[in-house]
Amino acid sequence: MPSSTASTLRELHQLHQRAKALRDRLSSGPKTLAARKLALEGRQKALDEARKALQDEKLAVKKHEHHLQSQQAKSEELRIKLNLVKKNEEFKAIQNQLALDKNHMEKTEGEILEAMMKVDDKVAAVHALEIEVKKLADDVAALAKQIDEHAEAQKAQLAGLDKAIVDAESVIDEDQRERYRRTVKQRGADALAAVEHGACSGCYVTVTSQVMNELINGHTLQFCMTCGRMLYLADEDHANTARAGRS
Repeated sequence: MPSSTASTLRELHQLHQRAKALRDRLSSGPKTLAARKLALEGRQKALDEARKALQDEKLAVKKHEHHLQSQQAKSEELRIKLNLVKKNEEFKAIQNQLALDKNHMEKTEGEILEAMMKVDDKVAAVHALEIEVKKLADDVAALAKQIDEHAEAQKAQLAGLDKAIVDAESVIDEDQRERYRRTVKQRGADALAAVEHGACSGCYVTVTSQVMNELINGHTLQFCMTCGRMLYLADEDHANTARAGRS
C-alpha cells in the first residue's frame, strides 16, 4: 500500500474516532440533562409531599386547639352551675366531672405541644428541601444553557469532520467502498484497525503473511478475515517496513 494511502487510512480512522467522540458528547449532554431533570422532579415531589404534611400537621394543631377551647367552655359552664346547685350529691357530681375535664384538657394540651413540635420539625424539613430544590433547579438551568451553547460549536465541528471523512474515503476503491460502508454501519468508528506487530488491533488475531505483504506492497485494500475491519499498518510497523525496504 503506498505510504500516502496508509497515512490516509490512519487519518480516516482518527477522523471516525473524533467524530464518534463528538457524537457521544452531543448525545450525552441531553441524557445527563434528562437525568438531572428527573432528579429535580423527584425532589420537587418530595417537597410537595413535605408541604402537604406540614399543612396537615398545622390543621391537627388547630383541631386540638378547638377541642381544648370546647373543653374549657364546657368546664366554665360547669363551674357556673357549681355555684348554683343546692344539693350535695349534685355538687359532688359536678366536682368529679370538673376533675375529669381537667385531666382531659391537660391531655389535649400535651397533644397540642407535641403537634407543635412536629410542625417545627416539618417546617425545618420543608426549608431544607426548598433550598435543595432551588439548587437543583439552578444546576439544571445552568446545564441546559451550557449544553445549548456547546451544541452549536460541536455540530459545526462534526460537520467539518464528516466532510473530512468523505474526502479521506476517496482513497478507497469504488469496488470496495460498499464493503467499507457496511463495515462502518456495523462498527462505526471501529470500522478500521491498525495492524500492530503482525496482528489486527481490533480483534488481536494475527493476520496472514499474504495480508501483511499486501499491506506492505499496497496493491489492494485489506480487510481482517476475522473481524472484517479495514486494515492499515500502524505507524511503527510502517516505519519498520520502510527502513527494511531501504536497507
